[in-house]
Amino acid sequence: MSNPIEQEAINLFQKNLKYFEKEQKKVYQRVAILSQAIADNTYTERYSLEYLDNYFDILELGSGNYLYGSNSLKNAKALAKKVNYKKSDSVVEGFYERRELSDEAVKIFDTTVNLKNQLYASAKIIQYNKLVTSKSDNMRKIIKYIYSGIGLGFHITEIQKKTKASVIFLVEKNLELFRLSLFTTDYTKLALKATLFFSILDDDNDTESFNAFLLKESIYNQYMKYTNLFTSNIDNIKKIQTAIVKSIHLIRPYNKSLREFLKAPEYLVEKYPFISFEEYKNLKKPFEEKPLLLIASGPSLDHNAKWLQKNQNKFFIVTVFSSILTLHKLKVKPDLVIHIDSEYDDVTFLHGIDISSFFKQTLFLLSSVVAKAISEKIPKENLYFFESASSYKKNSKVPPAPSIGETSYFFALIFGVKQLYLLGLDLALDPESKSNHTKGHKEYREIKENNKENEQYTSFQNTILYTKGNFSDEVPTTALYQMSVNAFSIISSKYKDDNTKVFNLNNGAYLQGAKPLHIEDLDIDLFQIVNKKQEFENLKTFFHTISENSLNKDELLNFKQQIDEAIRVLKEVEDFQTKVNTTGYIKYLSHFHSLYINILNAHTGKTYDINTILYLYLQQVVGYIFDILNSDLEGNEKEYIKNINNILIEQLKKIINLYIKTMKIYVKWMLK
Repeated sequence: MSNPIEQEAINLFQKNLKYFEKEQKKVYQRVAILSQAIADNTYTERYSLEYLDNYFDILELGSGNYLYGSNSLKNAKALAKKVNYKKSDSVVEGFYERRELSDEAVKIFDTTVNLKNQLYASAKIIQYNKLVTSKSDNMRKIIKYIYSGIGLGFHITEIQKKTKASVIFLVEKNLELFRLSLFTTDYTKLALKATLFFSILDDDNDTESFNAFLLKESIYNQYMKYTNLFTSNIDNIKKIQTAIVKSIHLIRPYNKSLREFLKAPEYLVEKYPFISFEEYKNLKKPFEEKPLLLIASGPSLDHNAKWLQKNQNKFFIVTVFSSILTLHKLKVKPDLVIHIDSEYDDVTFLHGIDISSFFKQTLFLLSSVVAKAISEKIPKENLYFFESASSYKKNSKVPPAPSIGETSYFFALIFGVKQLYLLGLDLALDPESKSNHTKGHKEYREIKENNKENEQYTSFQNTILYTKGNFSDEVPTTALYQMSVNAFSIISSKYKDDNTKVFNLNNGAYLQGAKPLHIEDLDIDLFQIVNKKQEFENLKTFFHTISENSLNKDELLNFKQQIDEAIRVLKEVEDFQTKVNTTGYIKYLSHFHSLYINILNAHTGKTYDINTILYLYLQQVVGYIFDILNSDLEGNEKEYIKNINNILIEQLKKIINLYIKTMKIYVKWMLK
């Protein structure tokens, strides 16, 4: 570099550092640590910033090769030239379209209350989107942009001149390369006209910055443009697609939350006992003095079936509900069964079982969302409840978790286990068959590897990823299982004490807080036979002591407040219906934003059940709505806005009225 160029680059570096120190502290700390290591000669630089023929390039010191290998400024202009407004080119989709809906199907979903399907109250919106838009349309504006690979950042500046995107996500896996961009790209200027989100050297499972990017201006998540700086950066896009399918409204669709919130009070009304996580703290913990085997439905359960049959009496056995059929076939009787899902057809796990005989000494701990078809088959005296979705009973709600495995782990820890063994909690696919569950499980499948380079990931259950293995460097898994691994880690860090020993017997994912242990290395001869009858009585007494079967005064007040909030939200929607301006995009956007804030109760910071339901609902449908409004369509804009707004209001009122009507029925039952 010549001295003036060098000084200019150094000045820009210092200017950028001040911005990052103030606005992007996580990135700043990483850059500062690297800069100090370079200054102290404790880090050997792999790259060098070189000024060649009036442009910068990056020299890889080990190979002597240049990363750009050509004029980096011309490269930036070439990348910018490729950028277009097409929805079919270089986009990451934030929602996954259902374009096959017939008029008859839409009518059914629109007129029939079917909370088992997320198309209830959304089918008409999807159909109207299909009617007036297509993927061949151009976008009117590019609002959100993803830069996969930063390099020296010249292409970012050029593309921003063209698109003027207002929300930007920048991802760079190489911290040293990113540091060099601070000498060449003025991030302070970018930040003046756009909100910047950075993912620099982040672990693949660390999606915090990307999730924040998704939440910002989320109405425009339908089509997010991206640019790969180098061909190797395509992996960043695949990981981003995987992060999208972990979005809460995809993993927990609004209809499921609505169904569960409306189901949860039923067991309270019918006087079933609900356990309290406060009452147990001063009591002797029921799991303290026995080895506990926690069984889930992963492939490792099948692989170790004979061992389980032989040694079942050496453990107090806690199992997830979906493992019951497998255990019944093995003639292994569980001591405690835990279930959290609301699916009606989970009752198939009980088919062919003589319940009164097989579960004679078994207690059941069920979420209040579990279908009545299941609870009615279980002797009421052996049945206890907790809350997983709602919060009607104080201190009865479990921490949020993607699956029953982590919830069962939570129960084991808080009830005092000191010696815990995990079997079937793989949270991964079988390394050989790529199967996800035990054979005979209703969701058993063998998942095929997808090696297509640029194919959109559309399923958090059916896309193979890789994670650290319990017995190997890595094992195949899915996005949903990865979330469970993270949840297991959180529960370990929060609820596991130093005196609790947890052993992972599975050929699955590595689980933080659990020590890998091959089942053949477990000296089972040292274990005593567990007195099952005595333990059953002890646990039943414990559950009885810490449970209640009615709402107290404060809890009943909270219940009524939930209804009051829904009534308030309904009025907000009705007011919006009479006052909204549909004459133009900008005016409508402003009115919609106010409605969004009001119906989510965002201005108070307190969230009621109806706010949660509508948040998930809007996350599901808003992409379709603003895809219409941001598409460069022929025809009358005013008409498009008016039509889609009328459909939205109709659906919102349908959801809210259903909630109010059902909750008022519960109140009448309670007051009888």
